[in-house]
Amino acid sequence: MSDTSNDSAGEPSNTSDQPESGGSGQRPVPSGGADSVPRAAATGTAASSERGMFYGWWIVIASVFSNGTGGAIHWQGFSVFFLPVTENLGLSRFQTSLVFSFARLENGLMGPFTGYLIDRFGPRWMAFFGSLMVGIGYIVLATTDTYYQFLIVYIAVISFGASTSFMQASMAVLNTWFIRRRGLVMAINAAGMRGGAAIFIPALGWLLDQYSWQKVSVGIGLMMIFWVAPFALSYRRSPESYGMLPDGDTMEMREAAERSAARGGSGRSDQAWSVREALHTSAYWLLALATTLRLGVTSAIQVHAIAIFVWKSESAVAGAAMLGAVSAIAFPIILIMGWLSDRMPRGPLLFVSYTTSAIGLVLLNFVEGTFLVFITFAMFAPAQASASVNWSLVGDLFGRRNFATLRGLLAPMYNIATVVTVAGAGYMYDRTESYTVVLLVGAALLFGAAMSFLAIKPPQRPEPAEVATEENE
Repeated sequence: MSDTSNDSAGEPSNTSDQPESGGSGQRPVPSGGADSVPRAAATGTAASSERGMFYGWWIVIASVFSNGTGGAIHWQGFSVFFLPVTENLGLSRFQTSLVFSFARLENGLMGPFTGYLIDRFGPRWMAFFGSLMVGIGYIVLATTDTYYQFLIVYIAVISFGASTSFMQASMAVLNTWFIRRRGLVMAINAAGMRGGAAIFIPALGWLLDQYSWQKVSVGIGLMMIFWVAPFALSYRRSPESYGMLPDGDTMEMREAAERSAARGGSGRSDQAWSVREALHTSAYWLLALATTLRLGVTSAIQVHAIAIFVWKSESAVAGAAMLGAVSAIAFPIILIMGWLSDRMPRGPLLFVSYTTSAIGLVLLNFVEGTFLVFITFAMFAPAQASASVNWSLVGDLFGRRNFATLRGLLAPMYNIATVVTVAGAGYMYDRTESYTVVLLVGAALLFGAAMSFLAIKPPQRPEPAEVATEENE
């Protein structure tokens, strides 16, 4: 279903990187909810505060609540379910790891397709129906009593729905509504997920200690349907569709930002690259390598986190509490990094972040005792906190129009890596009863990601003379 029939009459069928004719930064204030935002091109150049809060900030708020509940529980809650499901179904850790691994593989295969659908039809209904599907999936999951039933429901229903909702849709819509503040708003969005994890992961750990995982799964499903899904209805395709400019800017502010970007300043350019153009740049493939290494490691550590704490002689409940505490630590780091990334190059910031986390993984092998185990694992928080800066780079390098498609095309690569690392970590533990090799290899790969991010440079379109020469050749 397309957003075009619901957002406003006559809204364009695809997102434009350029404002509509006559559009400026001045905008009307929604007085009766999201649907009441009128589609009118303002002519003034006054600051946005004169007419009320920019509607993009309402989208930020909705995305924070959606990801802080649905995203946090789905993407990070699996680590809490890991041991109860393993024990209840009589599985090895390798088998349980395969569930998450195959789910990520499914997301990878669907990524280019769902990214295209979000760019083509808009994020609202894709996120709404995806969240409903996730909720229904968790309810059905509670009725499974064999490994293969669990595997099918988690992959075919829950993971399929998640591939179009939560972070995928919210990052696409935020990338469209913000340019100058792109790093900050994506950081706020990611911080919402970490803040939700800080609350829900310890809560899930306690609930799973008191009740069966099946009852907890039903509760999650109901929350997805009645709380998470409705937030997607506030998403809108683009500010230009309502006579606004990204960030709530006036035309003068947008032009000043473009001039700053052209001079190499802190301004963020909004050059629109086609998918074909982007795929012919070295920047895109270096970004793909860095993202693949990052997610391969962070996903494996996230899924096995509580099992790692148990390996270090902590209880599962204490492990859930510590994992939630690390998410709480990541919360302010995300906001600080997002704010900084709008004021300095993102590559060096990511280099420092992932190098710090790599060192933490190495040290975790050699420490004992609750306090030191927690401190060294907490050094992994910057890796968790940097995802929004990573995804901001997609918009920085290639613009707004094809953001979801270009991000989706990365999905097969990093999700295949996740399949290997998550399942490989489980297999290695089954063979050695230790996470030592997992942590050391993870540290090396994370440092490789740090170096790759540092090496990324903005792509440059060839000059017309160069293009003509290539055509003649």
